[in-house]
Amino acid sequence: MAKPDYYDATDCDTHEKGAPKFCKKSEPGEGAERSCAYDGARVVLMPVTDVIHLVHGPIACAGNSWDNRGARSSGSQLYRRGFTTEMLENDVVFGGEKKLYKAILELAERYGGQAKAMFVYATCVTAMTGDDVEAVCAAAQKKVAIPLIPVNTPGFIGDKNIGNRLAGEILFKHVIGTAEPPVLGEYPINLIGEYNIAGDLWGMLPLFERLGIQVLSCFSGDARFEELRYAHRAKLNVIICSKSLTNLARKMQKNYGMPYLEESFYGMTDTAKALRDIARELDDAVGGLEKRTMQDRVERLLEEEEATCRERLAPYRARLEGKRSVLFTGGVKTWSMVNALRELGVEILAAGTQNSTLEDFYRMKALMHQDARIIEDTSSAGLLQVMYEKMPDLIVAGGKTKFLALKTKTPFLDINHGRSHPYAGYEGMVTFAKQLDLTVNNPIWPVLNARAPWEKSEEERAASVTLAAGHARAYLTLPMPSSDSLLPPPLAGGGEGEGEASSGSNGHGNLTPTPTLPRQGGGRQKNATVNPQKNSPALGATLAYLGIDQMLALLHGAQGCSTFIRLQLSRHFKEPIALNSTAMSEDTAIFGGWENLKKGLKKVIEKFSPEVVGVMTSGLTETMGDDVRSAIHHFRQENPEHDGVPVVWASTPDYCGSLQEGYAATVEAIVRSVPEPGETIPVQVTVLPGAHLTPADVEEVREICEAFGLDPVIVPDIANALDGHIDETVSPLSTGGVSMARIRQAGRSAATLFIGDSLAKAAEALTEKCGMPNYGFTSLTGLAQVDRFMETLSAIAGRPIPEKFRRWRSRLMDAMVDSHYQFGLKKVTIALEADNLKTMAGFLAGMGCEIQAAIAATRVRGLDALPAKEIFVGDLEDLETAARGSDLIVANSNGRQAAAKLGIKSHLRAGLPVFDRLGAHQKMWVGYRGTMNLLFETANLFQANGAEAQKLAHN
Repeated sequence: MAKPDYYDATDCDTHEKGAPKFCKKSEPGEGAERSCAYDGARVVLMPVTDVIHLVHGPIACAGNSWDNRGARSSGSQLYRRGFTTEMLENDVVFGGEKKLYKAILELAERYGGQAKAMFVYATCVTAMTGDDVEAVCAAAQKKVAIPLIPVNTPGFIGDKNIGNRLAGEILFKHVIGTAEPPVLGEYPINLIGEYNIAGDLWGMLPLFERLGIQVLSCFSGDARFEELRYAHRAKLNVIICSKSLTNLARKMQKNYGMPYLEESFYGMTDTAKALRDIARELDDAVGGLEKRTMQDRVERLLEEEEATCRERLAPYRARLEGKRSVLFTGGVKTWSMVNALRELGVEILAAGTQNSTLEDFYRMKALMHQDARIIEDTSSAGLLQVMYEKMPDLIVAGGKTKFLALKTKTPFLDINHGRSHPYAGYEGMVTFAKQLDLTVNNPIWPVLNARAPWEKSEEERAASVTLAAGHARAYLTLPMPSSDSLLPPPLAGGGEGEGEASSGSNGHGNLTPTPTLPRQGGGRQKNATVNPQKNSPALGATLAYLGIDQMLALLHGAQGCSTFIRLQLSRHFKEPIALNSTAMSEDTAIFGGWENLKKGLKKVIEKFSPEVVGVMTSGLTETMGDDVRSAIHHFRQENPEHDGVPVVWASTPDYCGSLQEGYAATVEAIVRSVPEPGETIPVQVTVLPGAHLTPADVEEVREICEAFGLDPVIVPDIANALDGHIDETVSPLSTGGVSMARIRQAGRSAATLFIGDSLAKAAEALTEKCGMPNYGFTSLTGLAQVDRFMETLSAIAGRPIPEKFRRWRSRLMDAMVDSHYQFGLKKVTIALEADNLKTMAGFLAGMGCEIQAAIAATRVRGLDALPAKEIFVGDLEDLETAARGSDLIVANSNGRQAAAKLGIKSHLRAGLPVFDRLGAHQKMWVGYRGTMNLLFETANLFQANGAEAQKLAHN
């Protein structure tokens, strides 16, 4: 049977180097650049502003991607909320249709006054388990007033372009032609493939308004659902930048007789061409060949706009002329950007494209100088090679390339969905020139590229935290809190329980259960997670693998999963992320992924030459039941030449836990498989840092250990891997972490120190394998906690605590005295992964704060010991309820919605991701010195947002 037309990809029938190929499947082991069908559908549909976008699947698809695109809205912000059924293990085993049905009814009722429709997205796992999204929507439609539209685009059925096309099919089938416009002007048009990134649409609308052209519907930037329903009444479709929606334009042409054009509004030349072409078509449609009404209007507008624009561009062109650039785009028309750069006098040294059509490709090539290079290899390694070879003055590309470019110390301008400025139309062209000028002529670049005149001095080795022998065994014997005891309170308010908060300390710097805490009353079970706090376990696994030098992480799953992980980690660390995918397809999802995993392992080893490969699983492959251990065993048998490259693997299904659990499982897998027992090295200690510690935290722990004459082997070590530095060359592998040789040697340490309760099992596993004792710490932040850590290090090393730490302790105590006024009785709500939650709750309560609510991402031991009035597992929608009346919110950057909604000005960014503040990876909050940093930062937040009298009184 022939494939539907939305699968047709004749544009890939070429063998010309560098030409994009829609039909080319991603290869196992390649970088996750192209993303998946689910992501493609999401790109098209999620900018519809007044619609609920409900993702049916485990946490990975929504948790790693919600509210991460630059589409803007002039009205409803509903589209920015992350809705997901968050399938858990039992849902996968027994089916998720009932949960989806309940979630649809629940959300339709709760958002009845805002939502005009609901798109329900199938994902890899729910497609594999056989959940019938269409049937569930049909059943729920009988009880729901708003339209329910199934979006059956699981990631494994194809790449992003297929998802775009399927979204067009869904709009055509379910939305277009279902209503009539309230007002229909003389010249109505539709814009297709315009997503209002950074407000691009708003730069085009004034031009249309001046010409008397009515934009009837826009697919789908700043779109209201009702506007899309009457798109069939337009006289012309204008495809802006998404070739993959051409199938939608063709169907509308066939069914409604509506012609279409493919245009661009980037640059003066292409904006003028677009307006002239639109005018010609509208004149033909409205007045016939004799009348030139619209064309005359366009010529008058162009005469005025182009003269003004050239005048405004002149100073920028003078500073940009002669600059040399490399251009690489995804969905944006590359030829249009070539034109825009040429108009500013910028020379194109090399250009490439990933998702454009052959027509776009040839047009781009024709505009470039004959000596300019076409980028053939669009992988990270290929792009790096072009950057080093051409040595451009600037790189113009999408956000996925951003951190690669910056690592080469080259100015970079983002032109894809992650940007902050609109570039469409004449006003956008001026903005584009301004941003280029600001980027390429910034005075930092000559300094960065000059030879450094200084050598890095070794920082004073500062404080760390208290050690508790046997903490792992004590923690693992704690009872797991029941699910019912950790349900979130009703949305209308907090829990009904009352009680006093206890310090929760056992006198040893670690938290233990405290019976005086209140239990939750009136809790509720949520079928739909809203604004997820969680990240996927595979993201945590990736974070752990990045701390191993010359490691390449390989996600066994669909390519979209790895794309979201790379984006999430890049947003936080501002670094390129070494993660590839086995690129599971529809066939392999049905018949098994062994071959993809084996091919992926072979490819990454042969192409990238890693010293070790780290494999993690996904919800898709775990649901399928892929036996990863056996697949690796068969790979070894079939490829004995690669026996020298270790392969570590961890089970990290999306429906079991969050970032912290995936990270802990991976650390456990590493210490179970790599360290080798042997004669003890007396001065060596193994350190297992928790997922909540920053690179700067890990660096501080290292320096403290070294100050005692100890040699710490840190597993994993992100201190020099994700700390934000620029090397002479950039590698596609993770670099700067702990070497495999050092991990093997970790089996001979005199002791193991683990930081964060989640690593108790990993520490016990290392003890069981190699025999050394382990010492655990719930937190390394706070005076008592650091005191105990210092005492333990002193005992292991047989040395007194160095004098400098005594000095830092004195400074911390002085800071606590100075700033305790700011903390007293302040109400705080915290939403973090459990280890981080325990750290922050203990610190703030110890400073006199009232912890109004502690919201964990997952259920773990020890939560019931937290000194908080309310303790529960919840999402960031629950934060919006629990934080009412708080003075401070402690959460990652996604907590900013809650802070803004509640009018809480003090928001301490912690955890991951932190993407709306710079330097999160350099925050250092451990030891005496780090505790002081956190102390001052929090106190200054309180002071900056307090009453004027408070500010004056405490200064």
